Amino acid sequence: MEQFQVSVCICTRNRPDDLRKALESVSRSVYPVHEIIVSDDSTDELTRELVEFQFPSVRYLSGPRRGLCANRNHALKAVTGTHVLFIDDDVVLDPHFLARIYDCWLANPSPRHKVIITGLELRNGHLIYPHDQDFLGYQVRPYQQREMVKTVVINSTVFPMTLFQEMCFDEQLVYGYDEVDLTTRAVARNYRIILCERAVNCHYPSPVNRDLYRPYIEASRLYVTYKRYVYSEGKRIKGWMFLVIAGLHNLFHSLKRAKWQGWSMAAFTFKTALSYIRHYARVTPAALRPAYRKRCPEAIFDRAEG
Repeated sequence: MEQFQVSVCICTRNRPDDLRKALESVSRSVYPVHEIIVSDDSTDELTRELVEFQFPSVRYLSGPRRGLCANRNHALKAVTGTHVLFIDDDVVLDPHFLARIYDCWLANPSPRHKVIITGLELRNGHLIYPHDQDFLGYQVRPYQQREMVKTVVINSTVFPMTLFQEMCFDEQLVYGYDEVDLTTRAVARNYRIILCERAVNCHYPSPVNRDLYRPYIEASRLYVTYKRYVYSEGKRIKGWMFLVIAGLHNLFHSLKRAKWQGWSMAAFTFKTALSYIRHYARVTPAALRPAYRKRCPEAIFDRAEG
């Protein structure tokens, strides 16, 4: 029988009080957790001391301090389970979440190693469902019935570890849209995303670190959406059109919100996104180009991107 051993990974930065609640919630899981891994990007020792003295069974890792994606990849290196759940340090795991995900996993036909299961998130009293991106990359488009799901609610998603043998989180992304990037690439490789509405975790967004991450969100949207159009979907012209239109949209929005200071904000966003795009094109050669993919084995594509 196929195994379902879930490693819970929590990436954290300077939020020991939130992390304590998250770890306590994981310990109350009805379905047994295979292991808990904390990867810590904190700038002090409070989180390490919390984990080592109050949660000795949790594996503590000192993080790379290069953004959320780098921290998640760092945690993945320590995983020994067959599946992985990432929750933020300000998330509370529902006691029945993993049991309900497991039931959903069993109910789906093989090959189960290609199945990603996403639940929902309760945030500020609202249920958060996965939404697809619109043309500009915003996750605002609800999925229609029987439509293929390409995105997830990251705090309520269980991934098979086979996925991370093929790819990883894009470490250029400091914050934002990282799960969209991961799952749209996964769907392009024939992974299936199943929605399990009965599995719901609670998210209590912490204000800590928001100022640090905020400047990168829009650059992440531009980069990830361009990458989806050009590399995952093979629509190069659409990707170029998007970059022009989305860049102008961001400029006008920044000017409207911050007056003349909006010029510098928009310039930072576009410059950062372009640097991501250029670096990605430089380190991922022909094996990722749509025309090349049609001629070459999928294994070549996998190794090049992962």
